[in-house]
Amino acid sequence: MEENITIVPNQAELETQFAFVNSLIDRYRSSAIAIVNTAALQMSWEIGQYISMQLKSARWGAKVVGDLADYLKRINPNRRGFSKRNLYNMVKFYDTYSAEAFLKTANNLQLPEFVQSRITQLQNSPIVQMHLHKFKMTQLCS
Repeated sequence: MEENITIVPNQAELETQFAFVNSLIDRYRSSAIAIVNTAALQMSWEIGQYISMQLKSARWGAKVVGDLADYLKRINPNRRGFSKRNLYNMVKFYDTYSAEAFLKTANNLQLPEFVQSRITQLQNSPIVQMHLHKFKMTQLCS
């Protein structure tokens, strides 16, 4: 009958392995945060665009934006960030970043990604699977 021998790595090896797991957590959390932030910006942009168009076409007045804020609060009391003031901030966000002067400036910069340049993005390191069976065999033979 074969005995199952467990080799316990030394503290330095464990620290290296734990750091690897920690790096996976950090990378995926950063990725999730980036995705959520992108969606939040897109949502604010689209809400701002919709309200801006309603206001510019004179279909809505300032009171209607307040009514929208009240409606959103009434249908979901736990939802935050959609007060009258925040809705107008979304309009301002849309109007500012869709203005012709801004678009010309952005185009002149010739950046493929205006919001965040590649230099500031986290670099994904490759995932390397440790060959534990080789580790165990090496430890057994020494």
